[in-house]
Amino acid sequence: MQLKTLEIVGFKSFANRTVLHFDHGTTGIVGPNGSGKSNISEAIRWALGEQSAKSLRGDKMADVIFAGSATRHPLNRATVTLTFDNQDHTLSDQHDEVEVQRVLYRDGSSAFKLNQKNCRLKDIVNLFMDSGLGRESFSIISQGKIAAIFNSKPEDRRGFIEETAGVALYKQRKHEAELQLKTTASNLERVSDIVTELSQQMEPLKEQSSIATDYLQQKKQLDQVTKTLLVREITEKVAAKKDQQVALQQVATRLKQAQANEQTFQTQLTQTKKEQQALQQVLDQQQQQRVELTQQLAQLSNEKDLAGERRQVAKEQLATLTTQVQQAQQALTTAQTKFAKQAKALQQKRRDLQHQQQALKTTTQQTQTQTQQLAATIKQQRDQYIDQLQQQTTLHNEAGYLKRQLAQLAQQLTKTGVTALEEQAAQWHEKKQQAQQQVTTLQQQRQQRQAQLAAIKQQVIQRQQQFEQAQQNWLQALKIKQKADAQLASLKEMQASYTGFYNGVRLLLQQRATLPGLIGAVTELIQVPSQYLTAIEIALGGQAQALVTDTQTVAQQAIALLKQKHAGRATFLPLDALQQRQLTAAQLAQAQQQAGFCGCAVDLITFKAQVAPALQYLLGRVLVVDTLPHGVALADQLRHQVKIVTLTGDVLNPGGTMVGGSHKSQNRLLAQRQQQAKLEHELQAMNQALAEKEQDLNQLKAQIATDQAQVTTLTTQAEQLGQQVMTQTTALATLKEQVQAFEQRQRALTFEQQQTKDQQVKLEQQQAENQHQQTQLTATMATTQAALTAAETALTAVQQRQVTTQEQHQQRQTAVAVAQEQVQQLETGQAQLATTIQQATNQLQQQQAKQKTLTQQVAQNNGHHQTTQQELKALQAKLTQLTATVQAKQAQRTTFDQQVTQQEQQLAHAQSSSQQERGSAVRLRTAIEQFDAGINQALTQLSQDYQLSYEAAQAESLTTATAPLRQQAKLLKRGLAELGNVNLGAIDTYQQLKKRYDFLNAQQADLLEAQAQLDRTMHAMDQEVAQRFMTTFEATAKAFAALFPKMFGGGQATLKLTSPEAPLTTGIDIIVQPPGKKLQQLSLLSGGEQALTAITLLFALIEVRPVPLCILDEVEAALDEANVVRFGNFLKHYHHQTQFIVITHRKGTMMALDVLYGVTMQESGVSTVVSVSVEAAMEATNS
Repeated sequence: MQLKTLEIVGFKSFANRTVLHFDHGTTGIVGPNGSGKSNISEAIRWALGEQSAKSLRGDKMADVIFAGSATRHPLNRATVTLTFDNQDHTLSDQHDEVEVQRVLYRDGSSAFKLNQKNCRLKDIVNLFMDSGLGRESFSIISQGKIAAIFNSKPEDRRGFIEETAGVALYKQRKHEAELQLKTTASNLERVSDIVTELSQQMEPLKEQSSIATDYLQQKKQLDQVTKTLLVREITEKVAAKKDQQVALQQVATRLKQAQANEQTFQTQLTQTKKEQQALQQVLDQQQQQRVELTQQLAQLSNEKDLAGERRQVAKEQLATLTTQVQQAQQALTTAQTKFAKQAKALQQKRRDLQHQQQALKTTTQQTQTQTQQLAATIKQQRDQYIDQLQQQTTLHNEAGYLKRQLAQLAQQLTKTGVTALEEQAAQWHEKKQQAQQQVTTLQQQRQQRQAQLAAIKQQVIQRQQQFEQAQQNWLQALKIKQKADAQLASLKEMQASYTGFYNGVRLLLQQRATLPGLIGAVTELIQVPSQYLTAIEIALGGQAQALVTDTQTVAQQAIALLKQKHAGRATFLPLDALQQRQLTAAQLAQAQQQAGFCGCAVDLITFKAQVAPALQYLLGRVLVVDTLPHGVALADQLRHQVKIVTLTGDVLNPGGTMVGGSHKSQNRLLAQRQQQAKLEHELQAMNQALAEKEQDLNQLKAQIATDQAQVTTLTTQAEQLGQQVMTQTTALATLKEQVQAFEQRQRALTFEQQQTKDQQVKLEQQQAENQHQQTQLTATMATTQAALTAAETALTAVQQRQVTTQEQHQQRQTAVAVAQEQVQQLETGQAQLATTIQQATNQLQQQQAKQKTLTQQVAQNNGHHQTTQQELKALQAKLTQLTATVQAKQAQRTTFDQQVTQQEQQLAHAQSSSQQERGSAVRLRTAIEQFDAGINQALTQLSQDYQLSYEAAQAESLTTATAPLRQQAKLLKRGLAELGNVNLGAIDTYQQLKKRYDFLNAQQADLLEAQAQLDRTMHAMDQEVAQRFMTTFEATAKAFAALFPKMFGGGQATLKLTSPEAPLTTGIDIIVQPPGKKLQQLSLLSGGEQALTAITLLFALIEVRPVPLCILDEVEAALDEANVVRFGNFLKHYHHQTQFIVITHRKGTMMALDVLYGVTMQESGVSTVVSVSVEAAMEATNS
């Protein structure tokens, strides 16, 4: 076997697809430091299944993916493919060419492929096991491994010998055997627990089965006796019913005669009562007429008295109204006279008020007109004066300006032109300094921007580091979530495939669609709080997988299906056949008072009401307590009549047996469902946490983008400030040129002085003209001032007159207001008088009308009084006649009353006879109905309880007398009652449990045999491993001792076991003595001596068992040239039987190699492989 090709894509610095071809012999990988040579050996190790990121010089496995460079973006995956020539079938694969590929994505997902097919890491490890390329192999020596070899514990060094001895396969098989042994021991423990529990359950079940058998026998005897007694009861009641029917016919004849007599007397009484009723109606009518006449007589008498009183009152009111009418006429006359006088006074007041208002209006208008005219005159004069003041100010300012101009010209003429030029030069110098200062300021600002830019860049680096850390945290959280998703998917898959259920139960649950009445397994139908999970599991036991069905028919169909499929057995709970199991009220009350009582098991779980009968049947008589001592106390209190389970799984069975100890269950279906719910809840939290982490990542991205934008902005600002500095520097140079230009202006000063003198003459002429204009303006302003003063004096006089006029106007306004008030009062008085006159007129008219009405009433009362006297006499006569008639009718009614009483007595006697006969008939009919009911009840009981007709039951009847039979039935019922609650299912349950117990006993024996067989197999493996290890060790020690002097040019070395008596665990010590030195510890050897010792050990291992491939990564770096040459010679010696891949930069090694590959980094951060000659490689190394 040999390595043919190596293909690398995206692994570490190999960003491009790189393919290396290897021939048999030695191949070298050369290149400068940091070019990526060692990445080739690490790629091979990684593809062969290396799992340690640290051994690959990384912190995490994702570090092996190309991380990008200054010119390249990071890649998302790394791929390494190895192709082996397997024509000699060194590898267990049957192909002549074997391809191994490993892929890793940046999100953490990875894949292994073997011959282009997906496989597991385990498959890769098994493929190269014992081939010399295994995990513990010494054939791949990377940088730093030499020091690890010598610094490791002696026990860790035995892996090299084991790999060489080819015992890795035996160790793996032993490990698998140990796992099988552990599983077998666990299964054995479980089976033993079940057997122990079944043995404890069998004794009470056996007793229950015996009780149930006894119960069935007594029940059968009781049924036979009951059927006989029912037949005899029916016979007796049929005979008694016939006797009662004959008596009923006799009573019916007597009742018919009594009813005829009753009808005759009833007819006579009815006729007499009708005549009596007619007489009573006539008497009632006459009595009513007499009452009505009496009432009319009393009413007329009252009306007569009331009319007299009304007549007297009307006379008195008429006299009073006559007096009031006269008074009202007088008041009306007085009011009308006063109203006429006030009307004349009101007209006079109105005329006076109008005259005063007109005079006041005229005076006010005259005063306002004069004031407005004077104010306009004053405004005109004042505006004119202000204009003159402005002209005076202008002339004064012009005079001042001319004076200053003359002074400046005189000063210019006295000074030389150099002075002015010097002032201007000073100004330009100041401008130059300002420009210099501005350049300095801009340079400082640019430095500040550069400092800010450096700070922002540092902040970007920090935030990028934070982003990478946050991304790593996100990836780690994602891995945890994916693992939880996998666990949840596994649980859901187990639930969907019904893993853990018995074969028969699993089949029925998978085919429940064909069984509509199959509700489900008990473990699917309940929810259990976590604190009661163990207790409920133990309480249910095997019944946790019992199947709940609607009816017994569905259960029968399911059993038939199991038999048809030969799929095993199952327990069913048909809801229509289950007997309820529950505690008595007394038992529950006693349990509730006991310390540590948690509740009845059925009350501690939740389930649908549909399956309540099934759960009541299973757990209705199971109590849960917290600890075993409390359970024992409760069991004693309840006399061991119920099952008690503790929270830790201890059981106290009815009858006194106890089950307890360590509880290990390999198939906890309820726990799986609870774990699934817990995982779903945790996944919700994980999804939220992932979203938050992703939000943090996005925020960091946004912050990094903002910082990068600031970097761009600050860079632009710094460049702009640099340009401004250059601009200001140019301006500064320009200012310097301006200062030099002033020298040229000195020649023009003479001409400027002459112009100044001419301008002085003109200014003096303008000054004289200005003084003349000021004198004329002063005279004009005096005239305007006088006119303004006169107008203001006249305005003052008018205003004084206006004040006097205003006072008079105020007095006139007061008088007008008084007059208006008087007019208003007179108008109000006139209105009031008019109202009074109208009221008096209305009152007079009302009193006159009332006077007329009273006069008419008095006349009417006199006439009505006479009529009432006549009506009273007529009513009195009619009442006397009606009283005599009523008395005659009352005497006739007394006769009828006596006749009715006699006839009612005769009717009552006849009704009493009829009632007695009816009572007898009712009693006889009731007795007959009772006999019918008893007969029907007995027939129904025969039909429903025993499915027999009367004739069939009579045929099966016993011949024993009735009294002994009834005594026997009483004794049988008492015996059944003494048996109490009988578990009829205990018979079948006991038989099933016994079969299961026998089966598990056989299984236990098989497991014990399997355990012993595994122990024997492991012992044989240990012997084989020990024998191979010792043989290989001795050969390796011999070869190592022989090669050491050759490699070192003298000295001696040996390998020694730390514990020869324990070849399976012994460590290996390496004892060396270089030439000219004493024996010393390995850690005291120099780097070169350690490297040469490790190389010697490698060649010793190859000497004992040649390996197909050996990869050496700069193992000879610490050797001197002589030892390097010696090392190269050994490579040539062994390259015929081993393919060597050597990573080196030593000339002596290169000279000994057949093929060389060069690794360079022509592009920063990216490795490139080229084929080179030995001479070129040595020249590159020298340079």
